[in-house]
Amino acid sequence: MITAVKRYFHENHNFTIPEESITTIPLEWEGKVLERVDRFYQQLTETKELNKLIKEADVILWATHSQGTPVSTILLRRLIDNKMIDIERQPVCMLAMAGIFYGPFPSIRGNLYFEADAARELFEFMDSKSDISIEFQDAISSVLSHAYFKIVLVGSMQDQVVPLYSSIMSGVIHPRILRAIYIDGELYNSNDFLIRLILFALKLLNLGLSDHGLLIHLSQALAGNFWQGEGHSTIYEEIDVFTLSLQYLFETSPFGSFEITKTTNTYQKLNDTKKKISINTSKLLNNPFHLPWAVRGIWDDRRIHEDERLSSELVQLQGLFDQWHPATTRLKEIKFRLEPLRARL
Repeated sequence: MITAVKRYFHENHNFTIPEESITTIPLEWEGKVLERVDRFYQQLTETKELNKLIKEADVILWATHSQGTPVSTILLRRLIDNKMIDIERQPVCMLAMAGIFYGPFPSIRGNLYFEADAARELFEFMDSKSDISIEFQDAISSVLSHAYFKIVLVGSMQDQVVPLYSSIMSGVIHPRILRAIYIDGELYNSNDFLIRLILFALKLLNLGLSDHGLLIHLSQALAGNFWQGEGHSTIYEEIDVFTLSLQYLFETSPFGSFEITKTTNTYQKLNDTKKKISINTSKLLNNPFHLPWAVRGIWDDRRIHEDERLSSELVQLQGLFDQWHPATTRLKEIKFRLEPLRARL
């Protein structure tokens, strides 16, 4: 994050931030979510130097990964509620990389890697009524109620642990959430139908529109190999991921004038955010008919057709679908399930 901050201000504002103006506070300790929250909260509040640094900060940039996302969200809520962070004076941007919002891939539940209590707990996030899920939902609703709190969610294209719909929290549409996906350069192809479809779905969410559940049904096809894949970890080695959070914080209100033009002004009321956070993925993932239905929902969405930019992208996707020749079994199955929609596409 330090490297990203220095580069961002140097390249965009021709300004070199003095070394002493940036303070990092690594929070490292293994355990279950609430155990880590308690440990870190104690560390931050009872250490006078850290307490002073946080209270005197002008801006707080918070980077987190995987299980650290619920830990960070609950911890930030506690710091704000207890006035250690003055959210009216100190803007906060939380960058969540491959965050656990709806749990890991259900298919890896029996893996030896998840024998530890902290790892097994992650699957409790799949149940919106579990105690830890409720705690997490309350925390997200609380931090998003503050006008100066922003969240950047970045998923990984070939994450072998966390599905894309989980890492970008696809069940919530909120004006202070920005979503993106990290795609390794070797995988990226601007003319690949699936990649463009995923980017289109993310754009819909960023514009305040629904992806009609599309990312839920595409996530399994994107899963990397658990033993060979690196998608879950390489995401935090890419400096542009960190730079995105800086752009979102400093180039949009209240610091900047850039606006993400919304196709719709309809967002959940704050007291409805919690209801939208939970989604029942277990039933959806096991129904192969939901994917073509989700795509049909996008192609029939009147708000998309009425937007010139989005309708133009739909036309491009139509052409790319016919040119798409997937090589893997999983992707071939995706195309097969979309075949009945060929006439529609």
